[in-house]
Amino acid sequence: MAYVLGGPNNESDGFTTAIASFALRAMHESQGLVNMTNVVTPTQGNQFLVPQFAPITYQDYNPAGSPNAWPNGGNAVMQNPALGQGSITATPAVATTAFDIFLGWTTSFQLAATLGAELGDSFAEKVDQRVTAAFTTFKPTPGNTFYPTSADGFDRVTELGAIELMQAGLPSNTAGWTTGFTSSSVLDAVRLIKQQFKVARMPGAPVIVLDSNGYVTEAVAGAAGGSGSSLTRLLGELTGGAVSGPSSGGSNLSALGNELLSTGKIESVYGCMVMFTTFLQSASRVFLGQMSPSPCLVGAYFGDSALFTVMKEGLAIKTGETPGGLQMWLTGVGYFGAGVGDPRRGGAINILQD
Repeated sequence: MAYVLGGPNNESDGFTTAIASFALRAMHESQGLVNMTNVVTPTQGNQFLVPQFAPITYQDYNPAGSPNAWPNGGNAVMQNPALGQGSITATPAVATTAFDIFLGWTTSFQLAATLGAELGDSFAEKVDQRVTAAFTTFKPTPGNTFYPTSADGFDRVTELGAIELMQAGLPSNTAGWTTGFTSSSVLDAVRLIKQQFKVARMPGAPVIVLDSNGYVTEAVAGAAGGSGSSLTRLLGELTGGAVSGPSSGGSNLSALGNELLSTGKIESVYGCMVMFTTFLQSASRVFLGQMSPSPCLVGAYFGDSALFTVMKEGLAIKTGETPGGLQMWLTGVGYFGAGVGDPRRGGAINILQD
């Protein structure tokens, strides 16, 4: 039953408070990509500054070795590592709407719950969209970039190369195939990503973010044709055809396939968490030695301290009465940004779409 939000004790304020409360609840219950990043506040103005320092390594010391000169003595090499600095900028985002004042006067608090949940959910999605936009700033091509050889004689990665995820069934001897970075299988791509993390000597295991809505349309010679989204491809690889229709004979889900369908992610595949989103950004990349670029979606694999989300201001709910007094405006505002803090700790996944 509807009731009037009025009275001498500012009961109408409860409507605005309820909107904000339900918005905050929706945000806290969100399981978005932002939870996989480091959430920080700006260090200066609306920017978060990230120092980037080249490695200082130990060498085997010989006191009688060359150059045997001051100030080091023996064969010790004075290292002068380059000090760089990256920055991630927070920018505003708004969502605004309006409704008749009579709704606020006569409607139950279910309206406030609905408005609040919508603003909270969409705010969490907007933050995730900023995170996925940051994926495109990882190194766009396969192959790692290294610092100059360090004092201990071993290379150190400065940027991890992009992993290429091709159409399902594409043979690995295809011209232009980049060994260690290209795969036509989602599971194999996960293995390559895990290998890249070990090459870069990164601790732990990466988080992998792939598409849940992309679709490959072009049939390739020797391939199975359209591959579907990375989510459906992985599900098929895990379940042995359980999602391929009754003609394939598949019927039973594996434990990992069941986890993927029920939660939308897998906590551990070869030790890596695999997540899926509909918010991956589009880009053009040159695949397999092509002369012209092809459209793709850009996912990512990353570890701790690779990505940062900068919160200048979190979600704030503002309301007011428009001139004339017949409508209430309602606005959600935020001030945030996301970006790559350390390209050694993560890389792009180029998912071919054509």
